[in-house]
Amino acid sequence: MRTWTEEEIKTLIQENDKVLYGALRKLYAEQTADEQVDGNTKEHNGVGFNGVDAPILSSMAEFLKKTGFLTSKQKALARKKLIKYNKQLTRLANQAS
Repeated sequence: MRTWTEEEIKTLIQENDKVLYGALRKLYAEQTADEQVDGNTKEHNGVGFNGVDAPILSSMAEFLKKTGFLTSKQKALARKKLIKYNKQLTRLANQAS
C-alpha cells in the first residue's frame, strides 16, 4: 500500500491536471449535500472547502462536472487555493490507496 506525502500531493496538484481535477472533485464530495446546493460551508467539520473558498471552488467543481475540464484561468486559481487543503488531500489519498 502506497503512502503519499504532503509534498508529493502538492507537486502532483501543481503539475498534473488529472490530479488537480481529482483533488477538486474529492474535496467537493466532502461537502455536505446542503453545502453543495448552496455553494457554501455550513458545517465546520474539517472536511471539504472552508467558508472563504466554498463559493468559488464549488462553482469550479460544478463547471468541471458539466464540462469535464477547467479553463486555464480556473486551473491556475484552483492550484493556488487547493494547496491549503494539502493535509486533507494527503489524508484522503492515503485512505484510498
